[in-house]
Amino acid sequence: MDYPEPGKFGYGGRVTSQQWQSLLCGTSAANSIPPMLEIPSPDFSSTAATTYDIDSFIAKAKCLSIARKGLRVQFSPSCLKNICTDVHLYSKIEEKLLSGKRHIHQVPLHHIPHFYLGHLASSLHLPLYVFLPELWSSNLNKNSYVSNHHLQQWMDIGFIPAILQHYPSDIVQHLPVSFNSASMNVFARGRELGIQGGRFESGKRQELHYFLSGRYLKNV
Repeated sequence: MDYPEPGKFGYGGRVTSQQWQSLLCGTSAANSIPPMLEIPSPDFSSTAATTYDIDSFIAKAKCLSIARKGLRVQFSPSCLKNICTDVHLYSKIEEKLLSGKRHIHQVPLHHIPHFYLGHLASSLHLPLYVFLPELWSSNLNKNSYVSNHHLQQWMDIGFIPAILQHYPSDIVQHLPVSFNSASMNVFARGRELGIQGGRFESGKRQELHYFLSGRYLKNV
């Protein structure tokens, strides 16, 4: 090929059109046909198959009996376990205005007040959340935290009495009997060690889970 000599032309020299064609197209004065790249044709005899990779899913449950293998619950849950990122799901919440009219809001799921109840015993990656849409208000900050007052009411009036009623004594004897009792157990270890917690006292907490057999969850 008629490549230009670097020492002769350099950056300031002139390159002829034939030499540029030789450099860029791979042709020469003797052969003006550019080289051909031969790619083997693929084998179309095999059929293509489609596979799916599901990295996450979400479900709306109306009964705790979905945890057939049992449930590991927290009777004093931490707000740090709340859903804090947008999962691109919304829920319709009706709000009564001061004028007496009612307005329907499309509220992102992670803005609705909720708390972490526990996870399915079959997998640590299947958390269970309880949503309380009636606590949502457009006048409040966009956070999903539930106060200890409302948590205590939900646990002491509804959840814990139902467990004490339907579960046998050999299971109940290992469970806290109230929200305050569960909270004291959670922070007992931190107080014994004299740990100074931060904003949410996360350093003082001991994340205690209690196992509930799936046999009695439907009645609860």
